[in-house]
Amino acid sequence: MKRPRGLEPAPRASAHAPGNRRSIRIQWLAGIMVALALLLAFRPLIADEEIEIAVPADGRITLGVFDGAGKLVRVLHRLAKEDDFQIGLNGLITTWDGKDDAGRRVPPGSYYVRGYLVGEEVRVSGENFLFNDWAADAKYPNFHRIKDFSLLENGDVLLLTDGGPSGNLLSRFSQADGFLWSVGRHPHFPFSFFVSPRPYASFSTTDVSGRPLGGSIIQISPSAPPPDFPPLLATNSTNAFVLTPNGLTVHSLEDGSVLFNAPTDGDVPLAIAANDSTVFVGSRVGFLTSCPLPLKGPHGETTKSSVVHPPFPTTSLAADASRLLGASPVGVWIRKDAFVPIPLPVTVKDIALGTSDTFWFVGVEQEAALVGQASFAGEILRLLRPAADDPKPEKIRASRSVEKFAVLESAPALQRLRIMARTERGDWVIEWERTLTGFAHFGFVEGKPVADAGSVPQETNFRVRLKRNPLTGQQGFLTLQTATTPSGTRLVSPDGLPLVEISSRPDILRMVIHRGDNSQSLRVLQGTDSFVEEFSLTGLDDILPLDAGSVDVP
Repeated sequence: MKRPRGLEPAPRASAHAPGNRRSIRIQWLAGIMVALALLLAFRPLIADEEIEIAVPADGRITLGVFDGAGKLVRVLHRLAKEDDFQIGLNGLITTWDGKDDAGRRVPPGSYYVRGYLVGEEVRVSGENFLFNDWAADAKYPNFHRIKDFSLLENGDVLLLTDGGPSGNLLSRFSQADGFLWSVGRHPHFPFSFFVSPRPYASFSTTDVSGRPLGGSIIQISPSAPPPDFPPLLATNSTNAFVLTPNGLTVHSLEDGSVLFNAPTDGDVPLAIAANDSTVFVGSRVGFLTSCPLPLKGPHGETTKSSVVHPPFPTTSLAADASRLLGASPVGVWIRKDAFVPIPLPVTVKDIALGTSDTFWFVGVEQEAALVGQASFAGEILRLLRPAADDPKPEKIRASRSVEKFAVLESAPALQRLRIMARTERGDWVIEWERTLTGFAHFGFVEGKPVADAGSVPQETNFRVRLKRNPLTGQQGFLTLQTATTPSGTRLVSPDGLPLVEISSRPDILRMVIHRGDNSQSLRVLQGTDSFVEEFSLTGLDDILPLDAGSVDVP
């Protein structure tokens, strides 16, 4: 039978033919090259040689060098992008110089390069700020307590606050636009402002008719060097006056810039007030210092101040163009042409001038705190008593053009600033308010963030199942732990490799975590001494292990 064309068997070749000998030699050399390649692939690398690692997907790469005991000695890459590596034939190329994180040469031995690929499904989102309403503003100046404040006629408030290690902060806040500016309080004082008169000897406890003024007697102490007293704040139409143990500083209301500095010299100040022509300071021993504005003359000289003695010492002051109002637990007085006591049936802690011939006050009646409005004749116009479980009023400021006042209230571990306005019907309503809650022991209780978690145990680590590496078959589980560093907060592996960046804040004091809606999501609370942030982390199962083999250090 005739074979179909094209299916004839090929002629047998002789192994001794010249072409066959050449083919066998090529195959033999190729086999040797493959064997050498395999030997090179599996031999340990030497320090400073290129390390090639296969990465099967997109994401951030963290690599570390570990010793034989599994201890991390060097972080080679912290959540690096693919662009941070040299591209090789079989993966990404990096090197290790044989040194630890401190720059010291490691002892001879075998070391291992491994890490993680954090996939694009791992996401971090900020949820909200907790326990501090002020912190929701992007320009929040990080304070944790309000020490004094002023209400400006346009409705803005000026805050003198405790900024922790950064000292006192002066900030202007607008309900519509948030924080307009904030400045630190670290002045230099080339001038002298206060005088040191003779101690105040006596004061009256009755009004001009001989009737008791009410309240308790202030204990007069001799003049002494200024101790650490709470900072005081006053404003006029253009400037803010800040009084601290370091001295008096005048700021522009427009941008907070410093216009004048002067040191304290004499007795301890207890109160400050200002109008557009004069600044007034009340002292512990009862005298009242007044100084014309501006405080510095055209040739740099300090304006001369004068001293008067009101009917009794003053712990709160308020001033406008023609009147000066003073108060203490002894009573209230007003000065126009002369000092005149104002009889009130309550003990007064703080005062503010209001509309027409009225003033507002924070008072105490039968040991209960209240807010009131009175006439200059001593007639009580209204009393506003807080509920039993509400924070108690401490300081009050009022508008002199509209029926509006601001009150700073406090309770253990809580401060609240409320702006109250009167409606056309005569009702008083809350125009806006901000609350700052103490949260030193914040945490989760029954899955909810709380300011004080008490003795409820809080979690700081979270176990997740890793994604399978399709090139090596590695998978397993990983425990994520919280970590605070000078560069921010993150989740790290138990040996310290950074895996998930949470924030760039360097001042975090406490972090706690709680499982999210599923096994691969997480909720994080982190706090400074000023606020607490809540974050949501999802897609934590999109982390897979990487292994780049071993490196020998001779």
